Amino acid sequence: MKFLVIMPAAILTLAGAAQAQETPGEALEALYDVISGPVGEARDWERFRELFLPGAQMNVVVTAPDGAERVVVLTIDDYVERNREALAEIGFTETETRRETFLYGGMATILSAYEAVRADTGETVARGVNSLTILNDQGQWKIASIAWRAADEDWPVERAFEVAE
Repeated sequence: MKFLVIMPAAILTLAGAAQAQETPGEALEALYDVISGPVGEARDWERFRELFLPGAQMNVVVTAPDGAERVVVLTIDDYVERNREALAEIGFTETETRRETFLYGGMATILSAYEAVRADTGETVARGVNSLTILNDQGQWKIASIAWRAADEDWPVERAFEVAE
């Protein structure tokens, strides 16, 4: 694989069993928690799947060496298959560095900036921004979609939080 498709993760102390997410922020934090872990630790992929609505989609914007961008579209199972071994092998922690939440009734959009660190080397492997749509389904906030892009010289994290004119 040419690139590792990973997404944000902050270490939290949530129980391993599935829990109802009572706020959009709790849904995001549960996502971060479930994909983070030390070297050699398998992730709780059933818990991961339970955080998403049926048919949820994951999209990552990748930049080719020539600067052209393309979108890689993943199902939840695609993400698990691509990352199951790598996340346990290298260990991985992603820390949220900034968040903005936009709420309209049972619909939330969250921009979440992150910094990702490999546990095996301590190396920062990515900084970027995630955009999540999280919906309230019968009292539980579930992720409908997530899109993310790593930061680079042209697109520093701060640009995601600028007010568009």
